Amino acid sequence: MTHHRRNWFRLAALGLMAGPSALAGQGKAPLKITGLKVTPIALPDPPLLNASGCHGPYFLRNIVEIETDGGVVGLGETVGGRRASAALEKARSIIVGKNAFAYRGFARELLALSPGCYAGIELACLDACGKATGRRVCELVGGPVRESVEFAAYLFFRYAADNPIVLGDPHRLDPRRPIDAWGEVRTPESMAEMAAKFRDQWGFRVFKLKGGVLAPDVELEAMRAMAAKLGPEALLRIDPNGRWKPATAERIGKAMVPLNLEYYEDPVRGQAAMAEVRRATGLKMSTNMCVTRFADLPEAFRVKPIDVLLADHHYFGGFAGCQALGPICETAGWTMSQHSNNHAGISMSAMIHLAASIPQLTMASDTHYPWLPDEDDVIEGPRLAIKGGHMAIPPGPGLGVTLDRDRLARAHETYTRSGMAGRDDANLMRRLEPGWSSGLL
Repeated sequence: MTHHRRNWFRLAALGLMAGPSALAGQGKAPLKITGLKVTPIALPDPPLLNASGCHGPYFLRNIVEIETDGGVVGLGETVGGRRASAALEKARSIIVGKNAFAYRGFARELLALSPGCYAGIELACLDACGKATGRRVCELVGGPVRESVEFAAYLFFRYAADNPIVLGDPHRLDPRRPIDAWGEVRTPESMAEMAAKFRDQWGFRVFKLKGGVLAPDVELEAMRAMAAKLGPEALLRIDPNGRWKPATAERIGKAMVPLNLEYYEDPVRGQAAMAEVRRATGLKMSTNMCVTRFADLPEAFRVKPIDVLLADHHYFGGFAGCQALGPICETAGWTMSQHSNNHAGISMSAMIHLAASIPQLTMASDTHYPWLPDEDDVIEGPRLAIKGGHMAIPPGPGLGVTLDRDRLARAHETYTRSGMAGRDDANLMRRLEPGWSSGLL
């Protein structure tokens, strides 16, 4: 009975209780889906460190294209890997012949395949509908409440891209080409220098450190070094990805109270432990680990583990799900931001449109986008610009971006030749640091 009620709550929040015929309307569908193309890709990834290890040579994504009877092609991007690609391929028989404007009508079936499957196809439908009507995606989902969206610098401890072990990864196609020139960042001082460079290049005001990598006290010193380097106008965040023990998280959290800390993200695992750290430190807590689906909400209302929820349309039921979170968060007294994983320009545009359309999403969103080299994005032209820490809504219809077919083909060839089927950060990490483990600190 509990499982049934939670499913009902999730579907009601997404606005999916109406049947497909009610959503599609009467008569001929104005934008009938006639085909689906799924292109798995691999894009270069720097050796960024996190609680799970070290990023391998490529990150994986799936590019989605829906074809329609009006000749309009809608673009989507979603999580990568063979399992995600297989789910998207299964979606073809579900969506072909349906109305792109009525994408919520087939949401149940796509969500049953995977949230990422629904997110990629929903996005492609929204892009097609925008192109067909000459409207931006944000205008199709209620209109923008802001024309530019703030993003945070996403800072990682890392190895140098020309490290011989990094270049020698067996999945890497070109062992002579380092992805970037950042160099190794594994001390508090070098992290503070990186933060200053992100500020100077992109104008960021908010800085998030990916923790759970070095000793907790070293990461505390990195936060102090960043605060000293960036000055009092900078807002700081740290995300140990649940790798710290509760006692560690409480001790480090209390030591960070004097810093200009905007929030403390997932230092421990589970809602109960998060709530205890929140009570012990008095710090604002955020998550993209202990509240990641609608079924997690009832416990969160009871336990009170967080103050900030990081939405992600790839996991939380697409645009529809994330927009439904807005009033829920407001009622719970939470503010909103956006979680990020590695992504290309289509997802970057989607994140801008989504953040622009949710009134409650007032905190700077995460993004990995600065780590992707210009020449490797799959959209035409240069990467979408980050100026003063903000990104403007792309001005064209739909998502406002166009696929670069040559780059897409190159990224697909990289995927095919690399042999990568999914993400495995522990693999490279164990070669860099023999004996490494992901145990709690």
